[in-house]
Amino acid sequence: MSVNFLFEIGTEEIPARFIPLGIKQLKENFEKILNEYKIDFKNLKTYATPRRLAISCWLSPKQTSTEKLIWGPPAHIAFDETGNPKQAAIAFAQANLINIKDLQIRQKGKGYYVCALIREEGLATENILPEILNKLFFSLNFPKMMRWGSGAIKFVRPIRWLTVLYEGKVIQFELNGVKSDCKTQGHRFLVEETLNIKTADEYEKILEKAFVIPDPEKRRQLIVNQIKNLANMIEGEALLDEDLVEEVVYLVEHPVMVLCSYPEKYISLPEELLITVMKDHQRYFAVKDKDGKLKNYFIAIGDTVVENSEQIRKGAERVIKARFEDAKFYYEEDLKKGIEKLLEETKGIIYHEKIGTLYDKAARIEKIIINLGKKLLPDKLETLKVAAKYCKADIASGVVKEFPELQGVMGGYYCKVKGWPEEVVLAIKEHYLPKGLSDEIPSTDIGCLLSIADRLDHLSSFFFLGHIPSGTEDPFGLRRSGNGIVIISLKKRYDVSIRELSESIEDFEKEEIKEEIERFLGQRVESYLELKGYEVNLIKTINDLITKIPVWETEERLQAVQSFMKEEIFQSFYFSVKRVSNIIREFKDIDLIPESFIAEEEKRLYEKILSIKEDLDNCIIKKKFTEALYLLSSLNPFITDFFDNVLVMDKDEKLRNNRIALLQRVHKILTTVTDLSKLY
Repeated sequence: MSVNFLFEIGTEEIPARFIPLGIKQLKENFEKILNEYKIDFKNLKTYATPRRLAISCWLSPKQTSTEKLIWGPPAHIAFDETGNPKQAAIAFAQANLINIKDLQIRQKGKGYYVCALIREEGLATENILPEILNKLFFSLNFPKMMRWGSGAIKFVRPIRWLTVLYEGKVIQFELNGVKSDCKTQGHRFLVEETLNIKTADEYEKILEKAFVIPDPEKRRQLIVNQIKNLANMIEGEALLDEDLVEEVVYLVEHPVMVLCSYPEKYISLPEELLITVMKDHQRYFAVKDKDGKLKNYFIAIGDTVVENSEQIRKGAERVIKARFEDAKFYYEEDLKKGIEKLLEETKGIIYHEKIGTLYDKAARIEKIIINLGKKLLPDKLETLKVAAKYCKADIASGVVKEFPELQGVMGGYYCKVKGWPEEVVLAIKEHYLPKGLSDEIPSTDIGCLLSIADRLDHLSSFFFLGHIPSGTEDPFGLRRSGNGIVIISLKKRYDVSIRELSESIEDFEKEEIKEEIERFLGQRVESYLELKGYEVNLIKTINDLITKIPVWETEERLQAVQSFMKEEIFQSFYFSVKRVSNIIREFKDIDLIPESFIAEEEKRLYEKILSIKEDLDNCIIKKKFTEALYLLSSLNPFITDFFDNVLVMDKDEKLRNNRIALLQRVHKILTTVTDLSKLY
């Protein structure tokens, strides 16, 4: 892969969480700027370690030349009858620095005009690279930027060197007093001397010799392979958490994975507690045996050489033992207290000063889950009540105070020790799921209802306080709560509507709060459907029903419409639906008097409505939405005959009102599945 350009920004240690964003911006922004400057490029590649962001590629020697057509005066003004130029042509040529012989006459609209085709030669890439690099650098933005020294420039971390090479030459460029060079730095602790780079092609090879793997994908593969090999040595399988792998890739420049162990006595602690200590607090990879049980081994990462593995191992084992001792102490103290005492202590933990304690929150969740349970799990009401009562008790525990990410999980363990049924234990463990749109939902119905009830209380509490999300701001994670309710309802196919969900809330009984929650959850459903790839206009057809039907039904109705739209009858049927909708739009509901019909077409239309109603109702009950649409389309010829032969806006007010009332009845039945009139 041949390259002739290299740009590297050398820095102090960049936080691992910022580096993927830096790589993405570096690539996308550089491509955009090169296109703006009309410079061809290929073989573009980005590099990143904690101490550098870099990009290399092949660049064309100069900008692409362009041709521009400039229009001048009308031809008859510019030239006389014999073709000799007049003053207008001469002035136009001089103004554009071209020979008068190069002027052309072309048709423009209905007339002919003088024009000039001007070719602009591209500039040499080498000459405009400083301008391009300056634009690129200042296009990079991070969540936290900083200034350093006496400089005014802001960047994610202080800049220590700049490497800029093009065709083997150093391109002069400066940032905050740091000037570009052909030099770079190897590993901070393993290589002392500065590295010289003669061409961009040798960048990666030179750094690798200096114990820096600049390609993050190559580092990732090295890390994963080493972890798997080490785990195989002890007949185990490492927990290759994707988020942890992503993080450690950007923590080191020269990864060395080291197999470590810890005393077997800690295996008796809850598995999630051990894994959390290893993963979230020490960036270590836990190891399980072939049966999925945790082994007393872990894999640590070092930014060094293999020869230093023993030193890494000793340090990691010393640290993990101390952390496990802390975890063991907190866990045993919590067990001494017991779940009842922990529940009592939640009376002293404020959830929000205006809406009470965590104990109060659990009581509200209990009311909601019982209301939901009466409809969805009537034979499990006592179990639901117990799960709700204790679901927040572990927040008072020492373990959760030290490891907040274990909320729910530890509550499950403490309830198990108490002797509560496994379905209560599992529900409490899992009721914070799902945390994202792609996460797993709780594995039991009790856990799912507990999760929904918890989220409904979260929404109603903060809506009561006036913290309704607007724009991109959502400091209390209300959209995440709403998404969780939607995802669970969809996946479990619960026959409960958004309106019924809001009506399960007993506290904060302001009607407008429930309406806001309905509207908010309806928007979450719409967002989900958009993510699934449904067209916005198609989603609009379900808007009037979205809060009134079970959440999972929304998607099935849209799927039915998508299928029906491919049928030959659809276009003419849609036209009829639209026509009915347009006429009744401005009218309030009018009582229909069938005895007042005088035209055969209106009588037949009304009779057709009555004849399909029972079958249509059965289709809706059985969720046969495609079949329902075909039934509705059978109205099409009757609607067409009506419009062709009946004057809706008759001068006789009674006739006119009755015909509008008939169309209102037609519209009502046409919107049984979705409102197709909103499609286009």
